[in-house]
Amino acid sequence: MKQRLISSGVGIVIVLLVFLCHNTLVLPVILAVVNCIILFELSRVVGGQKYGLAMTGVMLYGAAMPILEFFRCKHSAAALIAASVSKGAEIISHVQSGLLTICLLMLFVQFLVYHGKFRVEQLAFMGGAMFLIPWSLDKLIELNFYGTGEHGLFYLILALCGAWIADSGAYFCGVALGKHKLCPNISPKKTVEGFVGGIISNAVIFWLVFLVYARIRGVDFTAVNGILAAVLGIVCAPISVVGDLTFSVIKREKGIKDYGKIMPGHGGLTDRFDSVLFVVPMFYVFVHLFTIL
Repeated sequence: MKQRLISSGVGIVIVLLVFLCHNTLVLPVILAVVNCIILFELSRVVGGQKYGLAMTGVMLYGAAMPILEFFRCKHSAAALIAASVSKGAEIISHVQSGLLTICLLMLFVQFLVYHGKFRVEQLAFMGGAMFLIPWSLDKLIELNFYGTGEHGLFYLILALCGAWIADSGAYFCGVALGKHKLCPNISPKKTVEGFVGGIISNAVIFWLVFLVYARIRGVDFTAVNGILAAVLGIVCAPISVVGDLTFSVIKREKGIKDYGKIMPGHGGLTDRFDSVLFVVPMFYVFVHLFTIL
């Protein structure tokens, strides 16, 4: 319980910072820091932190992408409002592609120089993490500028909290009702009852949050909108579990308890964002496919 409260406290601080500074450089800077910490923790799992050129490429990409994405989205949003084409957004997209190419080359050069020491498994793991972690968290910036940005902050915060809401619902349902183990070889504490409870609680909370927000903003919220909101909660909950279990398997295979010690006695930032990294992209896809607000 203590660990859950610490996790919630960290989440609340991050959400408050996002809420207060979502349209400023503070948002991408926060995400850049989160990217770099997670990428360092993951690289350390495979011993990649010993290879300077590879780590420089990984960290450079993780730090730069949120900032570039912020300005790209800002240019795109301004062009959308003005009903024009954004050359700035197009240029930044090319810069992002060029940066990816350069950072991947740094990894491959490290692989060639230290062949026999820097193994292909390390190259693949670090390269995959370098691309996927920023790609996932950049979706928070895109959600912030979704459409004309009218509901961007709401979507951003809900996407960020979606995994944590599902995790909390599953935890409390599991404590109260849990009897059947969900996957004892990976995560002994997870139960089938907690898994189902997490899905149901996520659906109810998403529906309620969307309803309250729509009433406050004076937006029409029909029964169809309510169903879509609940379905979004239902979709996010099991994906949250997939993310959690995926990173748990990696820890088990590498024989580690936590990814880091950034929160003493609690673990690393990866341990707190494992589910978020999976939920955010699905949330982004869903709200683009279906109009809830």
